[in-house]
Amino acid sequence: MQEFEQSSYLENTISPTCPSCGSNLAYSAEVKKIACSYCGYTEDIDHSNDKVVEKSLTDAVESATSFVPEEVGKKVFDCQNCGSKFMVESDQIKVSCGFCGSKNVNVDAYNHQYIQPIGIIPFYISRFEAENIFAKWISRGWFHPSKLKRLAAVEDLHGLYIPFWTYDAQTEASWRGEAGQYYYESHRVRVNGRMQTKQVRKVRWQYRQGNLSHFFDDVLVVASGGLQQRHIEKILPFQLAEVVNFDPRLMVGWESEVYNLEVDQGHQIADQVMDNKIRNMCSAQLGGDTQRNLYVESSKSGQTFKHIVLPLWICSYMYNNKTYHFTINGQSGKVHGKKPLSVVKIAFTILIVILFFVGIWWLRESGIFAK
Repeated sequence: MQEFEQSSYLENTISPTCPSCGSNLAYSAEVKKIACSYCGYTEDIDHSNDKVVEKSLTDAVESATSFVPEEVGKKVFDCQNCGSKFMVESDQIKVSCGFCGSKNVNVDAYNHQYIQPIGIIPFYISRFEAENIFAKWISRGWFHPSKLKRLAAVEDLHGLYIPFWTYDAQTEASWRGEAGQYYYESHRVRVNGRMQTKQVRKVRWQYRQGNLSHFFDDVLVVASGGLQQRHIEKILPFQLAEVVNFDPRLMVGWESEVYNLEVDQGHQIADQVMDNKIRNMCSAQLGGDTQRNLYVESSKSGQTFKHIVLPLWICSYMYNNKTYHFTINGQSGKVHGKKPLSVVKIAFTILIVILFFVGIWWLRESGIFAK
């Protein structure tokens, strides 16, 4: 396992200074470079990915390397409301949780051996772009309260680097089952006292078996304490080909979450994802119009993983004392979120639909359509 480098290079680059004016540099999503907000100086980021390599899953489960957030100029905070753990700049005083909006956060004093992230996708979507995306999304939709449009200028928007695991595995599977083909026979049946010909569907079953070989590449599992896998899937995909070597300078000025899901726990999720896909692929090989008694036996080898961090914009907003969440893929801008429904608008729409069908019924009963 790769150790987190404790070097003078790390110490110099965590709080890099502008060679032009001496101010602090930080990664800017607007220009996609490390930039100075005072004089406009910029530095290109390193797009190398030679260190983004697979690690042995077996070794990772047995021992984790040390990654102490405080050593990269950040502090770990623990949200007492939702339980997520995230990193902020060490000099940041006022902190609110990006997942639930709670101000009830404390410096998390605990000892943990962290696996170092080896890859990162920097933010492509800037705060200005994220605010515009939120403004358009929050004001869209007839069945939502009109007052939501006032939230278009919401300020509680967090740019967060979220921890992820990716898993690879070579899988071999054997399957067997029965594929059914539909066919139809004509039968004479009595309906309301009259004999009619009716097509009756039947199934012709055939036993089949086969083998499947498949390589899973970068099965993505979120390791966040505040976001669930099903929520992340709504804003996928990330273009993982654009992952570059982990550089802590890209995190300066941004919040970042520490993983809550351990590598072996993430593997259990990835394993289930792989098994489901294997079964679906075996089912596709079995074929037929319908199936029964499908049995799949599979094995995995060469299992590896990577720890990477990916960019998300997260907003938690309140409406009628209830918290709603909104998430933006910080690379592509794809959005997902929940909005409250307007009971009045839904009731009005239902009433209009009812009146429409009542009107059609009345016109038919009055004979107007007949004319």
